[in-house]
Parts: sequence; structure tokens; C-alpha cells
Amino acid sequence: MRTRNNIKPKTDFGIEVRVFTAQMGMTIKELADAAGVKYATLIEAGTGRCAGHEVIPIVRQYMDSCRQKEGA
Repeated sequence: MRTRNNIKPKTDFGIEVRVFTAQMGMTIKELADAAGVKYATLIEAGTGRCAGHEVIPIVRQYMDSCRQKEGA
């Protein structure tokens, strides 16, 4: 499958973030602000440009807490 040169393929985490923001009706910027991480770092972790070993657990914890609140 070919992608355009200006589109960076998403990692599994990047896809997870996109699905979560679509389900919750929020933007990635809003997710970054709510989770307390930098927007640029979140984007780079989702495209594999940075390791994200600090960002990914923080964002996943926030996403899990939001899902629990939705289910309650």
C-alpha cells in the first residue's frame, strides 16, 4: 500500500489515540492538554518519531480513566 509522502504512517499507539479521540469527540490537542503532555510529543509518539516511553503510559492511563467514567 502506498501512502503520500507527506503522510506519516501511524504506530499502534497512534491508531489507538485516533480511535479514542474519535469515540470521545475530542481533538488530539485536547487529549494532550488533559493528559498533561506536550502536543508535539504525543504526535511524534503516534508516528514513531520518538520513543514515547514516558508519554505513552501517561496518555494510556488518562484514556483508561476516561473510559471508566464513560462506563460508570
